[in-house]
Order: sequence, then structure tokens, then C-alpha cells
Amino acid sequence: MRLKAEEFLGLVQPKAAQIVFKLGTIPSDYVSGRPTILFDGEGTISTRTYPYLDSYTPTVNDRVLVAMVGHSGVVLGDVV
Repeated sequence: MRLKAEEFLGLVQPKAAQIVFKLGTIPSDYVSGRPTILFDGEGTISTRTYPYLDSYTPTVNDRVLVAMVGHSGVVLGDVV
């Protein structure tokens, strides 16, 4: 079977990173540093900690918006 050039390029070129946004809550045991997050719809707090933008300071029980790229993410800020 012969492929058109566009079909071939679609198979061999890397896919663009897909950004997914998630909502979650900073858990009550948060003290300082990169927070863990309890994401909406999940029953357990993340084991991974997440970096956050300089303009945001994590606080216990903040409802946060996280931009996920691949297996990593960054807290964009609290949702009020």
C-alpha cells in the first residue's frame, strides 16, 4: 500500500504536546513547597508534587487549576 506524503509525515513526525486542564484542591496537610493535589474525581491525593507560578502562593483548601502536559503539570493558580 502506498502512502501519500501527508500520511507518511503524520506517522513519523512527533505529535504536539496536548495540554489538559484539571481542577483539584490543595490538601489539609499542606505546609510549604510544592503541593500535592487531590484532583476532582479521584479518591486519593497525588503522590507527585506540583510546581506553581510565582504569582500564586498555595494555601490549604485552595481550589486550583493545573495545566497538565504529558505526565507533568503546573499549578496556574486558585479558582475563586
